[in-house]
Amino acid sequence: MDASDPVPVPKEISARVLRALRRRKPLWRFLAAFCRAVEQAGGKPYLAGGIVRDLAEGRPGKDIDLMVAGVGFEELGKLLRSLPSRPLGILRVLPVGKAFAVYKVRTAWAKEELDVALARAERSTGPGHREFRFRTRNVDAREDAGRRDFTINSLLFAFRADAVRVTGTVVDFHGGLADLRRKRIRGVGNAEDRFREDPLRMLRAIRQKNERTGYSIEKKTWAAIRRVAPALFRTIPAERVIDELLLSLSADPARTVDDLRRSGILPILLPEVRGLRKDALGKMKRRYAILERRLGHPMPENVLLANLLVDFAETEIRARLRIAARKRTGGGVPKPAGGREGLLLRLPRAEGIARRLHFPKVRSVVRMLEDLARLREIDRMRNRHARIEAIFARWETPEPLLALYEAASRAAGREEFDFLPVLREAARRPALLSGKRLIEIGIPAGPGMETVLETLRNATLTGIVGTAGEAERMALRIHRRKPAAGRRADHSPRRDRK
Repeated sequence: MDASDPVPVPKEISARVLRALRRRKPLWRFLAAFCRAVEQAGGKPYLAGGIVRDLAEGRPGKDIDLMVAGVGFEELGKLLRSLPSRPLGILRVLPVGKAFAVYKVRTAWAKEELDVALARAERSTGPGHREFRFRTRNVDAREDAGRRDFTINSLLFAFRADAVRVTGTVVDFHGGLADLRRKRIRGVGNAEDRFREDPLRMLRAIRQKNERTGYSIEKKTWAAIRRVAPALFRTIPAERVIDELLLSLSADPARTVDDLRRSGILPILLPEVRGLRKDALGKMKRRYAILERRLGHPMPENVLLANLLVDFAETEIRARLRIAARKRTGGGVPKPAGGREGLLLRLPRAEGIARRLHFPKVRSVVRMLEDLARLREIDRMRNRHARIEAIFARWETPEPLLALYEAASRAAGREEFDFLPVLREAARRPALLSGKRLIEIGIPAGPGMETVLETLRNATLTGIVGTAGEAERMALRIHRRKPAAGRRADHSPRRDRK
């Protein structure tokens, strides 16, 4: 057998893929019409990409990628537009892409658009897969498969159409089916060349390993990642990195963190990790394990990303508290407004990391870290029961923040505060006074009113006041009183521990 010939594929694998396609009736009607039209034009149609891999394994395939060899791009566009749109559920056909053109086919029966492209060969000419040359003329299926990242993704399904029916076979040029059986991620050809063509493939290898139970990265491919990561990883645009990172974290967060560390990518992705304590990565993985048990799989995106930065946020808070303490005791500088609460309002360094990494919904992630910091310091704050209610009221559901607090406390071996009784009491006891009523009894709007309302709410939650009349009398006492410097106006009982 010639080296360029495909690996023989068992008939049952091709039959499995064909059965899976035929079961999806609207898709199969489109494929049958499309394949006949391509073959009549002198071309060869293929199903390509991850869907072939998934169907060969018996998994439900997702994205539909079609590849055509032997026709030109304009001819392919005319062919697609000539298909009967209403019977096949075709809504529109659009060419897209600046680097190379692909047709996007929107249908009435698929959530995602179908990609239809010509077979192509490509060569990277710049860093980060942002500059490369490609050609489609005289490119066959073997050459197209050779540009793929990993062998399990290089599988093709070659269609054949006759007057009666459409059939097909799996085509395997690079041993992808054997790697599926062995559960391994292996680069096509020379793995280092594949990573130099597109360095994001290093993260994709980690992601695909963690998405698939029992998979590993083949030794030479893993060695290539460790070899080229220091030079190439920084060339990847952050907006491309975050997509792969999120998918891998969603699949298996603890193993993803471990793989990033072992590959040498983690200190490039997060150079701040060098300033963390030695046990930080271990704590990060323990938190992920606790979070998965508490929140299930996959966990919310903002929790996944917030947990990645918990140790950085805690380091930032400790540094700020130390600086504030030195100023209070050594330099005679006044205490910051709000005391510890004022210091914990924002986390600019953690937010800077999140923005550098292009976290989606970055403020939600940072707000969770800020609220986590407030909860950790809750027993040192004034009116802590009212503060607890206010912190959790900012979230649609308290469960993710509660879970992150629990995970952070247990991973660090810290004692936990039991917030649930406070939240249940807050749900049971409505506010006794409003700001409008305070104005009516002579308390003007402004920061002073906010302090009165918070103190009243705390007294309500702790049972110190139980009626509107009691609340009004307390409000007037608070408004008239000028507390001595440093006195804490706290009406909370001692903290409750789990």
